[in-house]
Formats: sequence, C-alpha cells, structure tokens
Amino acid sequence: MEKISNKISETFIPVDDEGVERRDVAEQPVVIYRPKRKVVGMTFLVTAANMPISKYTSIINALTSVDHVVVGIYVNAITLNRNAHRMKAEAIPHIFEQLKSEFRVNKYDIVGHSVGGKIALVTAALFDSEVNQIRSIVALDPVDQHPVEFTNDLLKQAMLGGSNGDSKKSNLSLASSKADITVTFTDCGGIVGKKHHAREIQKKNPTIKLVLHRNAGHMVYCDDGGVLSWKSLMGKGQSADRNDAVKAEALHLIKEKAMKASITGSASGKASGVMAKAKKEWKSAKADLKELGDEAQKKGNAVAGAAKFTSMFKL
Repeated sequence: MEKISNKISETFIPVDDEGVERRDVAEQPVVIYRPKRKVVGMTFLVTAANMPISKYTSIINALTSVDHVVVGIYVNAITLNRNAHRMKAEAIPHIFEQLKSEFRVNKYDIVGHSVGGKIALVTAALFDSEVNQIRSIVALDPVDQHPVEFTNDLLKQAMLGGSNGDSKKSNLSLASSKADITVTFTDCGGIVGKKHHAREIQKKNPTIKLVLHRNAGHMVYCDDGGVLSWKSLMGKGQSADRNDAVKAEALHLIKEKAMKASITGSASGKASGVMAKAKKEWKSAKADLKELGDEAQKKGNAVAGAAKFTSMFKL
C-alpha cells in the first residue's frame, strides 16, 4: 500500500526544485523556472492533459540552460467547458504582458505537448496576428480534438450540409502567423484520432514545419516516473531506444529554437561575439590580401619599367 501511495505522489504531487516559483499571473496559476544567468528569452511550457509540469523537467532544463525563463502552464482536462482550450490560449499573451517587463523580454516562445501543442497553435492563430509577439512554437504531437479547431473535414461538411458536430465549423488558420512554427508527429498514440494529429494540421497549414517521430510513443517527450497518469494509458512506441532517440532529438530542437532568440542577452551576445570575431578575421585577411596585391603591383611595375628601359637599347 505504501508503494502505491508513493507512486501516486510521484505522479501527481509536484515537488519543486529550489528557486521554482508558483504564483497567479493574469488570474492564471503558473510555475516559473528561472535560469542561473541573465534571462535572454521566455518560453511558455503547456502540458498534455493532466500531465504534471514536473514530468517535463528535461525540457525545462534544456531551456534554462540557454538562459530562458520557463513559464509552466498545467492543462486540466477534467472540465465540461468546450472553450477551455481557447481560454488557455488567450491567457498566454495576457500572462506575457504582465511578465515581460519583469524579465525584460519583448517576445516569447511556446513549447506545448499534446493538447498543450494544440493550445500553442490556437494562441498563434487567434491571439497574436496583430501584435506578433510569438517568436517560435514547438508543438509536440499536437492533438486537435474536443473541440476540433484546425482539422475539420470541410469537404465532408459541404457534402453533408454541415449536419455533423465539429464539421459545422471552419478551420483556424496559421497562414498569417509570423512565428516560426514546428509540429512533431508520432504514430503510436492510441487515443489520438488519425484525422486530427500533427500531419493533418500541417497539411492544412503548409507554411509550418513537420518533424516525423515515427515509432515513438505519444508521451515520449515526458520524463519517466509515476504510473497513474495519461502516460500509462498511451502507446509506448517501438522500443526504449527509439523513444530515447526521439526525446533527444526533441530536446535538441527545442534548445536550438530557444538559442535563436533575437533579444539582447548572453545567448545573443555569444552569437554576436562569434560574428564579431569572424568579421575581425575577415578584415585582417582582406588587409593581408591588399598588402600582397600592392606588393605584386609594385613588382609588376618594376618589371614593366625594366622591360621598357631594355627595349630602348634594342633600337
């Protein structure tokens, strides 16, 4: 019994590291993870349904290692409100407005998993087109269900006269978003509808990028630990090695996007330092080439002068 109790606690009861802050911002509960150095970017981390934020420690560590402050948002799927996803999506820019001066940032990134990935995309589609404050989105195996927002079958709707639930709605579009958007796709998520996953979202929004993570489980992006969560109900993928490889690739992708932050700070400072060094070396090489060219020209003029002087005596 004690073993089961420990597992339940490990899965559902958050244990925060030192320096982690829980507070309400814009009337939304968030968990804030600060980097050890100066903040150069802000990333919102939106969880899968009922998946504790603590199960994304690897992602949080990857982001804080490149000086991003991480704002964790937990998604409670036990709700009867069909607008819950849009409400979460709308809350993100409001949270950012209250935090941006504190952390001195002017844009933000979003990493979302499963329904959290869908929420990230809804934020870009509905709540960022005028302000363009989202810099990048990584939607990990997004699930466009309950309700469907991006993958309604419009052809079927036209044929049936819009008589069928979600098919009465038009699709949200990401065409006007200026954010750098990437979605990933696994094919081992048991409850993810085939018509409402990342590939279908990308088909209807061809300007966004698609990364295939085949033969991996839907919850591959979460850290291990605990048993009583959605993770235990989903497909586990082809093998542990494959899952490890996919998770490593996802962490690399997330870290790479974060490192491209265009705001001031150590990350951009490092990039600027490299560029400055390269520019300095190029100028030095250019000066050396000019010096060699000048020397060659002098020698060429001298040879030409000698040839002219010699020709005078041949007459």
